[in-house]
Amino acid sequence: MQRHRAGEERRPLPPRSDRFYKLGDDWYFQVRGGACFGPYPCREEARRAVEQFFKREKDGSERKIALIHPLINRRA
Repeated sequence: MQRHRAGEERRPLPPRSDRFYKLGDDWYFQVRGGACFGPYPCREEARRAVEQFFKREKDGSERKIALIHPLINRRA
């Protein structure tokens, strides 16, 4: 069930989609603003990468986290 986010209380709910998606055998995730990250070999690894992404964003650190990489094709 969708809920209103902060600042949306008196407006209709905007369309929302799942953060995770699969292309071929690879999993990806998308964040607000349209940035996409992946590929990951399974949905669970993509989910862990999302957690790391938001943890990094929340604490403001700039450290590189190996699980997170911008959308690129790593397959030959």
